[in-house]
Amino acid sequence: MDMCQQYFNLQQPMNAQQLALTAELMLEDYYYLRVDELQVCFRMAMKGEFGPVYNRIDGQIFFEWIRKFMTKRQAISERINLEKQSSNNIYEMFQHPQVLEAIQQTADKLKIEEAPAQEVKRIAPTAFEQLLMKEYDALPQWNNDMRFRVYKNTPYQFNEYRKERYMEEINKQNEY
Repeated sequence: MDMCQQYFNLQQPMNAQQLALTAELMLEDYYYLRVDELQVCFRMAMKGEFGPVYNRIDGQIFFEWIRKFMTKRQAISERINLEKQSSNNIYEMFQHPQVLEAIQQTADKLKIEEAPAQEVKRIAPTAFEQLLMKEYDALPQWNNDMRFRVYKNTPYQFNEYRKERYMEEINKQNEY
């Protein structure tokens, strides 16, 4: 609004209180207008599209401009949105040669050569593993379920039992 006053070179421009009150009243009635729409409205007024200004601008003049703008708002808003969409096309950024080069360099750094999958070679169980298997088989079954054996009043499957026994043996060695 202040930009309009400066543009028209008025003899008696609106003071700060008048501008603030006018802005407040505009927000009450036209809260849904975006700032860019108001800028277009005021620029249209400065171009004389809403009639001449006779060395006087006040709140009523601003409201008159907005009412005239509202009849053209739909077409103007569509044009503004199209301009924003065309200028904010993020995909155009990826066509820039420097961006393409940076993406290619990153892809080259991340390129991983995958070796063909190979089957893990199985070795014969160690003497300790064989001992653990014999111990496990000798333990009582839990609830007649062959998958579980009871060790220290706790049911274990073989892998769990093996971990428990390894920890026991490791702890025994640490005690000495």
